Amino acid sequence: MELLTLSLENFQGLKHEEIQLDGHSASIYGRNASGKTTIFNAITWLLFGKPSTWAKNWDPKTKGPNGDLHNLEHSATGTFRLDDGQTVILKKTFHEVWKRKRGSAAEEYSGNTIDYQINGVPCKEKEYTAAVQEYCGGEETMKLLTMPDYFPSVMDWQKRREILLDICGDVSDADVIDSAPELKELPEFLKMPGSATKLYKVDEYRKIAAAKKTDLNKKIEAIPNRIDEATRAIDKDLPAAEDLADKLTAAEAEEAKIAEEKRAILAGDTSELRSSLANAKADYAAAKAAYIEEGSEARAEHRKAQEKAENELLEAKTEAANATADARRKKADLEHMKARRAEILDEYKEAAAETWDEHREICPTCGQALPEEKVEELRADFLQRRSAKLEAINAKGKKEASKETITQLEQDIAALEEKAAAAEARADEIYTARKEAINAEPPRPDFSETERGQAIAKTIQTISGQIEAAEQKQSAALREVNERQQAAMNNCRQIRYMQSQTAATERQRQRIAELEAEEKSLAAEYEKTEQGVYLCEVFVKTKVALLTERINSKFKSVSFQLFREQTNGGLADCCEVLVPGEGGAMVPYSTANKAAVVNAGLEIIATLSHHYGVRLPIVVDNAESVTELLPVDSQVIRLVVSAEDESLRVEVDK
Repeated sequence: MELLTLSLENFQGLKHEEIQLDGHSASIYGRNASGKTTIFNAITWLLFGKPSTWAKNWDPKTKGPNGDLHNLEHSATGTFRLDDGQTVILKKTFHEVWKRKRGSAAEEYSGNTIDYQINGVPCKEKEYTAAVQEYCGGEETMKLLTMPDYFPSVMDWQKRREILLDICGDVSDADVIDSAPELKELPEFLKMPGSATKLYKVDEYRKIAAAKKTDLNKKIEAIPNRIDEATRAIDKDLPAAEDLADKLTAAEAEEAKIAEEKRAILAGDTSELRSSLANAKADYAAAKAAYIEEGSEARAEHRKAQEKAENELLEAKTEAANATADARRKKADLEHMKARRAEILDEYKEAAAETWDEHREICPTCGQALPEEKVEELRADFLQRRSAKLEAINAKGKKEASKETITQLEQDIAALEEKAAAAEARADEIYTARKEAINAEPPRPDFSETERGQAIAKTIQTISGQIEAAEQKQSAALREVNERQQAAMNNCRQIRYMQSQTAATERQRQRIAELEAEEKSLAAEYEKTEQGVYLCEVFVKTKVALLTERINSKFKSVSFQLFREQTNGGLADCCEVLVPGEGGAMVPYSTANKAAVVNAGLEIIATLSHHYGVRLPIVVDNAESVTELLPVDSQVIRLVVSAEDESLRVEVDK
């Protein structure tokens, strides 16, 4: 891609500027603040929406003494020729947005917006961005191929390294191992546990080995302390295990002998007395049980008579209560029946008192007297109905409250009251007789107060006294044998304790031997792991040499440092650009002079353009610092500070 023309309107202080390049390289001259960097900003803003300085919150507005100048359109229009010969016109217009709020006559500033055009046709931002990226190979590619310092200075070193490896191709682990005979054993170290074919990556193994070395080192460092601790736990003054075994056998035999003496003393002459005492106590218990049994039978007969009296008393009280309750219910029935009989008698008297109403002999319609035969008929009907009503009332009285029924109820009540009184009297008699029977029961003395009980108790007391006298005689001998037995037991415990200490000492010696063997094993494992780490470092250094040679072969003067040696001898990944300095020595890009930096950036862009197959205009700012630019197969726009040029001056290379 080549820039043919660039047109700016109210763009960052340039009211109107037209630059005609026709795809050629050119130099743009001007004094400081004349608009050279503005040209650079316009190109980068058209292509990827950022200024060349990467400033945040940047916009192309023209500034006045008091800030932004409002109500202006700030535009940049670039005409480009693509690599296939096609011409495309890109335009972006930045302008303010003013809105009138409801109820207000004046418009207020509310923000900014950008309009996009491709070949004079308006489009959306997304469409514009997609088209530009298609022309230029993506936003990242545009930055790489238009700005000499973007790759070596602005881009993250990991991304820089990734691009270099993409350009030159990585070196396989197998190629590295085959290139150095020293590395032939490395695959054995890289084998994954449990697999004969799968291998760790070198970086993976280095991390695993580093962690393993740390773990092994901690274990190795801890072993001397553990050995020292086990050594301090050994008691060197303990007798031999065989001697202790002989001593324990003799001590246990002495303890058994004393125990036998004690049993003989305890079993002395009191055995027969104790047997007699047990028999006497058994006789006492049997006699007492028989005595209690005899008393139980007598009390059982008495209890049976008491229970019978209690049952009869309960029956009499129940009979009295039932009769009283029945009499109470019948009294209530009697009162109800008497009241009902009075109601029926009143009803009968009222019906019997009814008389013929002579007004019924007059016709209710015409008011004249009814015929005699009609009056007789009505009068007969009245008498018949009154007679029937009286008979019905009389029948109801007989059914519901007759004199006979009332008399029978009164007789029943009297009989029930008499029955209740008789039952109450019988209950009183039973209660009195039961109470007298209880009071008449003779008391029974305790077995210990009987003659038989006292005789057996005396025998028991006599035998117990004899046993006590015999035991007092044994106490002195028993005390002496107890003291000897305790001494023998203490001696056995002491010997067993010494045996346990001897066993613990032997275990400590075994533990020390195990720890020493473990220390040797860990040391061997550490040495083997360290060998693996060393081979990995040799591998990395070999790969570094191969990669560096391959990558640097793509560049004429620029080279790259892909790894940095650390103080511990290891290598750390990096990607630092090195450029020729004074005397031909390679120096870091960040410390090189301006001319070396610019030409290094041009050389990198040339290689990247060839790799991506894309050429874009390259802008070199402060080009006056470089006497001769490195020739490249891309359009180069030099921005040169010139005190003589108050306004921009363009010189196109032919």
